[in-house]
Amino acid sequence: MSSGVGDADRLYDVVFVVVVFSVVVQGSLVPTVARWCRVPMRSVELEPWALGVRLRDRPEGVARHLVEDGSPAEGSTVDGLDIGEDAWISMVVREGRIVPVSGSTRLRTGDEVLLITGDDGKASAALFTAQRT
Repeated sequence: MSSGVGDADRLYDVVFVVVVFSVVVQGSLVPTVARWCRVPMRSVELEPWALGVRLRDRPEGVARHLVEDGSPAEGSTVDGLDIGEDAWISMVVREGRIVPVSGSTRLRTGDEVLLITGDDGKASAALFTAQRT
């Protein structure tokens, strides 16, 4: 339009309509076509709050664990976990909410645990994983 090409307004209008039509029609058909193709889709509830920290280097000694059903951590208190002297549980997220952490906090299946430790956190990972036989 700015270079003065003939019928530039009409060309712009056609491109605009085609793009809007494409986005609206194709976008609204995605769930229908996915069901038809048996592609599993799930609805995700928006989570308006996020906690984050940006660091220059990869943090050493930070591990995130999910408490599995049948793991040693399930039903255990924070004080009852053998995570070592130089480690602590910084945060527990349960059902999308932060749980205040104290020694008497009892962990449940599905809890997300942020563990700060002097090592890579792999040694304590077994506490949060179900024992398979």
